Amino acid sequence: MYGKALCLYLQSHLPGAGINVPSFNNEDWGWWVDLERGGFKMGLCVYSDPTAINHPERYALLPSIQKAKTWSWSKLRSVDASGDVLGLVDTVESVLKADKEIPVVTRHDDYPFD
Repeated sequence: MYGKALCLYLQSHLPGAGINVPSFNNEDWGWWVDLERGGFKMGLCVYSDPTAINHPERYALLPSIQKAKTWSWSKLRSVDASGDVLGLVDTVESVLKADKEIPVVTRHDDYPFD
């Protein structure tokens, strides 16, 4: 599965934008990247674009949290994580778009929440 180079890229570039990337690992579906900012943590799922057979460098990035409200065991209630999730996604998008060697960065209108 492709994606390790992108994980290394994110791990080296995101700290400059205020996002810590303590680790990443390969999964059977792609790669998992740990993201942390402040006290908020989430994963970023890195998938190789399945329609890009001759261009495996095309990726889809998806946050592990895909609902605005998530359950917090420490608070024993649902909490609105949308601001944190969107903030991390916006920052990742900005870092990728700022790199002139990355030719295309697109985002779906309903991303990451539908």
